[in-house]
Amino acid sequence: MKSFVPWFCLVAATGSQTVYAVNGLDAYRQGNYPLAARTLVNQLNTDPVANYYLGRMRLYGYGELKNNTLALRYFEQAGEKGVLDAQLLLARYNLIQAKDPEKALYWFKKAAAAGDLNSQLYCAAAYLFGFGTKENSDIGRRYYIDAAKRGNAIAQTALGDHFLESRDSRNKKLGLIWLSKAVEQGDPKAQLRLAELYLVGGVVSRDDNKANELLNKSAEQGYLPAMVKLGAVAAQQNDLEKAKTWYTKAATANNVQAEVALASLYLDNKSKLYNPKTGFMWMLQAAQNGSAEAQEALAFMYKEGNGVTQDMKLSEQWQEKAKETAARQAKLNPAIEVSEWLSNGKVNNFDIDGYRLGGIYNAWRNPLALKENNYNSAPQMEVVTREELYKPNFTMISPKDIAISDYFDVIAPALNEEQSEAFAFPRYPLDPQIEALMKNESLALAHSPRVSMVNEGIPYPVSGEPQPFDYFEQMVQGWEHQANYQSVLSKMYGQAILGESAAQFELGQLYHYGIAVAKNIPQAITYYQLAAMQQDVRAEYNLGILYLGGLTDPVDYMQGINWLTDAAFKGNVDAQYVLAHIYEKGLKDPAGNVVVQPNPQQATAMYYLASSNHYGPAEYRLAEYLVKQQKGGLSVLAKNNRTKLIKRLYEGAVKEGVAEANLPLAFYYAMDPDSKKQLHAFNVAKEEAKRGNNYAALLLGIMFERGIAVPANDVESIYWYQQAGLNPVNNFILGTYYTQGNGVAKDLQKGKTLLQQAADAGFSYGNLNLAVLQHNSGEDFLPELDKARLLGNSTAGLLLADYYLAQANDPQKIQQARDIYQYFAEKGDKEGQLKLGFLYDKGLGGPENMELAAKWYAASAEQGQPVSQYLLGRLYQLGKIGKEPDYVEAKKWYAASQSNYPRAAVALGFIYDTVDDNYQKAMQNYDMASQKGDKVGQFNLALVYENGKGVPVDYAKAKAFYSKAAELGHKQAMTQLAGLYFNGLMGKRDEQQAIHWYKKAAALGDSNALYQLGLLSETGVGTKLDFSNAVDYYQKSAEKGNENAKLALARMYQYGLGVVRDSQKAAELYIELAANNNAYAQYQLALLYLDGARKPDEGKRLLQQASANGSQQARKTLQWLDAQQQERVSFIEPVILNQAPIVVGQSANLMYFDALNEWNRGDETLSRMILDKIMNQFPQYIPAKRAYEQLNQEIITAPPVNLSASDR
Repeated sequence: MKSFVPWFCLVAATGSQTVYAVNGLDAYRQGNYPLAARTLVNQLNTDPVANYYLGRMRLYGYGELKNNTLALRYFEQAGEKGVLDAQLLLARYNLIQAKDPEKALYWFKKAAAAGDLNSQLYCAAAYLFGFGTKENSDIGRRYYIDAAKRGNAIAQTALGDHFLESRDSRNKKLGLIWLSKAVEQGDPKAQLRLAELYLVGGVVSRDDNKANELLNKSAEQGYLPAMVKLGAVAAQQNDLEKAKTWYTKAATANNVQAEVALASLYLDNKSKLYNPKTGFMWMLQAAQNGSAEAQEALAFMYKEGNGVTQDMKLSEQWQEKAKETAARQAKLNPAIEVSEWLSNGKVNNFDIDGYRLGGIYNAWRNPLALKENNYNSAPQMEVVTREELYKPNFTMISPKDIAISDYFDVIAPALNEEQSEAFAFPRYPLDPQIEALMKNESLALAHSPRVSMVNEGIPYPVSGEPQPFDYFEQMVQGWEHQANYQSVLSKMYGQAILGESAAQFELGQLYHYGIAVAKNIPQAITYYQLAAMQQDVRAEYNLGILYLGGLTDPVDYMQGINWLTDAAFKGNVDAQYVLAHIYEKGLKDPAGNVVVQPNPQQATAMYYLASSNHYGPAEYRLAEYLVKQQKGGLSVLAKNNRTKLIKRLYEGAVKEGVAEANLPLAFYYAMDPDSKKQLHAFNVAKEEAKRGNNYAALLLGIMFERGIAVPANDVESIYWYQQAGLNPVNNFILGTYYTQGNGVAKDLQKGKTLLQQAADAGFSYGNLNLAVLQHNSGEDFLPELDKARLLGNSTAGLLLADYYLAQANDPQKIQQARDIYQYFAEKGDKEGQLKLGFLYDKGLGGPENMELAAKWYAASAEQGQPVSQYLLGRLYQLGKIGKEPDYVEAKKWYAASQSNYPRAAVALGFIYDTVDDNYQKAMQNYDMASQKGDKVGQFNLALVYENGKGVPVDYAKAKAFYSKAAELGHKQAMTQLAGLYFNGLMGKRDEQQAIHWYKKAAALGDSNALYQLGLLSETGVGTKLDFSNAVDYYQKSAEKGNENAKLALARMYQYGLGVVRDSQKAAELYIELAANNNAYAQYQLALLYLDGARKPDEGKRLLQQASANGSQQARKTLQWLDAQQQERVSFIEPVILNQAPIVVGQSANLMYFDALNEWNRGDETLSRMILDKIMNQFPQYIPAKRAYEQLNQEIITAPPVNLSASDR
């Protein structure tokens, strides 16, 4: 027997497969396909999803050599174990690609059993119409009942029709119920069916209006049968114009029923539309579109010469055509029936949502990417690393990055300090008539003298001429006014005696203040008490302030408190306000004795009570009270709520006329996104600043710096800051800018002094920037940083924690960092929550805890933190929340993050690309990331253009995006860019540019670049022939898992090409490759067993494996072996014509490059064909000639090789 290979000796080739602790499923889901290739094989027996993922990798050539045969085998293994995605892919593959409806139904049934709605519908249709199985309406009905229960309108319509066809009236009612459910969902077929019921009556009462409404709704959705029905109804009603309109709409969309009906309208000689020529044309169109009825009618028209010249020959031809059509339609194509049922008659193929075979099978347009035994560069995702997330950032915080609310909280206590100390008891106005009389007597008010009631009857005015002196008149001057007072008082006394509380209250006020009567406190108390007994809370309030004023004998302050309290709880806002002030400040008598201790809780309660009644002064005082409180211990949510409350209180105070609230409200309006409120804030600040208000000047500086309500202007900003005087905020801002020389001359010492003043005043950002300065100058910064943290500054606290975490060798520091993150996370700080979540996610400083990681990511994500949103989406994508990936939630969070975080856009595109096979949406997201300079987004987008994923192949665009990513250091982009240059895919080849980029990528460890450099070195293309370099490059590539490089090394060692022949090394490489189902390696190992090891059974088993994995050589060898074992059977090896691809003008070295590359892909046959061509065309090309001779040398006996590792 002729030897198949050089005689190998079998020496030890032991080795154990490395066990990886990494989860292969995670590696696959985040796009780390090389790692997935090494690890998923260890999970095949424990998780069928691993089979599915390996199938996807083999199908797409991601991380594994592309092999469609192996891919299908993995899918089938996964599908049999219940992986729904695998079942659906196999169902669609067999339906669309393999054209095997029986196998398609097998997999659809499995998916239907798993609850997939589209699969239930398909199974229903397949059994209804006998597609891939025998027709069985009972089984089909079971499937569409399941789908109907889940709300599918097509299934509900089918179920409704089934019940309506029953003779049992109860079933007909059920049918109407199911049909109505489908109609509620807007199903056009159901709308048509129900309309037909209303037209004839029976199951429902006849109602032409409802029928017409339903038909129009169905037609509006483009449902052609509904248009035909509308035409028929109009024709029955003799509305031929309307009938023509509807038939024409449907006929224009090539509906043959409409075409025939329209033709019939025109051919009716009793119709006003009668036009036989037009009728003929529509009938001809219907006939050409395959209507047997139209063909029959057309034959008759030619026979009778109706609408056309009589032609018996054409009549006979159309008659024959009609018979053929009728015979063909009698044998309906079940595939068409199924597709029409599934699409509600819209299409007659399976280009339907839920049944398309997407992805590489039909959307990839680059044939190079479809080649077997090739690696395709895979789209990627990015990861967030510990180093980037926790890297301490000792950069001074910019004043404009600090929330205005933080500034306001510092300056608020001093904003209206003078006004806040002044306080007066609110007083009720006097009786209107008394007020009028008092104004009439006031010398400060311009008024016309009031005419006394005594003189109201005089019919003419008193003379204005000088009068003689009258002593008596002088003595009684003013008696008229006194008479006016007396008149009002008399009326009040009368009402008071009758028990009117208002009059009692007014008299109490007059005696209280000594107006129109002599001041008499006891009398005032008497009247107040009389009114109070009738629940006049004004009287209770006035009693309170009278007692608190020490006007009684004996003095009784507590009685005053009691009266005020009673009035307050009866809803008197003045009492509430005064009590709040007393409880805020406390109350002392003139001797300094404490009457009422300050009680902040009671004060707050009373301010809230008065504010709830929209009492302006109370709203202002409560706002001022709240801003003065320390907020260091508040959570973020509490801070936000506090800010909203204070803003609302200032708004209420301004509305009620409290002028002091205008500037504080301006600070809050400057924070508001509403541009009108921002402009109002600017105008208020500008007016107040003109009056010399320093804090208004500060606000103007802030607004100019940040471009709030006005264009940003740093010059104006600095000017107003310099006008703002000394306060902690201004000291911080100017101190920061002096240290940086930003807008002012740099003065480090002055800057530090101002920052220190801000810090000494308790402004934590002053401590933070001082700490940064100290760190950057090598000084001890921790005490200052810790002061800022203790003041509640989360930026300082997180910086301190990051610094501690960077000292990874100190467990105590790591624990301190965790405690700080925990503290700020619990306070609601979104950055603290992010960092704490990441600790739990990665198990830093403790065990992994995905539940806690998800909790803190979610808390941060809800506040809009983009990295948290991304990482939360990643947990959903990896299946860390729940038992399996939740791509809906992952997409939601990636979408929330993508506008602020390009990696999220990449991740969203990655899901659309690798999970959904939706390349249009993938492109949109990759493009979004690319525009923001994300190199992975650029690389992934370039792959779409190079492989033609759902778009025409566009090498120019691919090159543009690869170049951008390569310049940013993306190694795979460098390799792909090199490939474009090397293969001349944009025109002229550029080997030197290719080698330049291959070397840059190889330096970064890219396995494909290393392989290409090895092949270039072995063939001498673009560089010198150097076998040593070739082996070195191949070896480095092989160590990273590149199977092409391993086959290259095996070939070199097996045949001694450029290296010392080493059969053992070749055998070891084949063993390693064969274990990963490399068909060519399995074939070579089989030959070793058949020839060298003399183990025919093992050799045959390997040949069968190789054949099943797609090796033509193994298949032929098996046929030869089978022929040898059977009597009277001989194997005639087919003559293989040299069909190696010919490129006109291709040089010998490039042909040689292609020959070895094909061998390294496992296609030895094609490789030898190319070498034969080289020998014919370039017989003196030495490198190829030497290889050709060595590959075809006579078999040399060599020491045996040990294949024991393969036996295991």
